[in-house]
Amino acid sequence: MTEMPRRAMLRSAAVAGTAATLSLVPATASAAPNRWTPEELKDRKRVLEAGFTEAEADCWLLVVRATAAFFALPELHPLAKPEVVTAVHVIQDKLMMRPAYRKYRAANP
Repeated sequence: MTEMPRRAMLRSAAVAGTAATLSLVPATASAAPNRWTPEELKDRKRVLEAGFTEAEADCWLLVVRATAAFFALPELHPLAKPEVVTAVHVIQDKLMMRPAYRKYRAANP
């Protein structure tokens, strides 16, 4: 049997993890408002006013919750926190780019 390269193994684990996660998330998050805290609803209102769709706003809040849950875990390595902060900022940047990109595409069909 051939050995699986480390990158291929990590990629397959990431794909499996993503697939498992996506199977737990509803296709639409229209029922989401009843599960947000008052603080989250304020943040949701702000991102909706900035041009997010309902689904993007829900995604934004889920990223916030996931980040908070990660930082509540016991620390295993001191470099994990800065790496997670960077990763979360990448996701936030991608979400914040979406309203601007929609406007760009509408103006330049």
